[in-house]
Amino acid sequence: MSSYFFAAPDFLELLRFWEASRAGRSLPAWHGDIDAVPRMLLPNLTVSDRRTKEPVYAYIGAEIRRRWGGDLAGRRIYADVLKGAHARYIRSLGDDTIARRVPIFSAAIYQPDALGMIMTGRLFVPFTEPDSATPCFLLTVQLFTGSDGALRDVGAAGFVHEIRRDMIAMVPELCTQLETVRHRYQISAQTPRRSLTQDVETVARELTGSALVALPCFEEPDPVDA
Repeated sequence: MSSYFFAAPDFLELLRFWEASRAGRSLPAWHGDIDAVPRMLLPNLTVSDRRTKEPVYAYIGAEIRRRWGGDLAGRRIYADVLKGAHARYIRSLGDDTIARRVPIFSAAIYQPDALGMIMTGRLFVPFTEPDSATPCFLLTVQLFTGSDGALRDVGAAGFVHEIRRDMIAMVPELCTQLETVRHRYQISAQTPRRSLTQDVETVARELTGSALVALPCFEEPDPVDA
């Protein structure tokens, strides 16, 4: 997986869904209707409810359940599920998305054990309650390549290295340009995926600083010697 998210159609589809759901609002409202989400996103979708001090998972897609070894819906994100560096990374990303009120993409490398390495990309998009302007739900699509290791082993026993974090400041403009690139390559079924990836990454470089704004990555503090 390229660290630029738009090489994967799932992330572009989530951006389209978020933009269409706004319906003239600065942020879209979440009504709790999973059936409204494009079906292609459901296996890798997570919905988190952040209306209380301790956020909880409201929905977990099938692929995410498989990676965790069970359903996390209804469990507290930080108190019950995520641990160590994994928890700190996701907390920083979620807090960033809520504070900035725009979609944020992150790519990271997980090492759940001495031999496994997982490359993961995720896109967070913020939603409000229907009668509020304050973001309190996050919909996330997460994709993986590399090791098939269990996510429960990341955190206290492994490490997390975020390699990029991007704020998507101009969603309609980004979607339009990426759709143009994809349409050109859909004309020929023989086009190598690598060529598509190279072209969308060229779009990314051109849009950096306008539609895409690079943000500081999560960094674990250096351990303090006792």
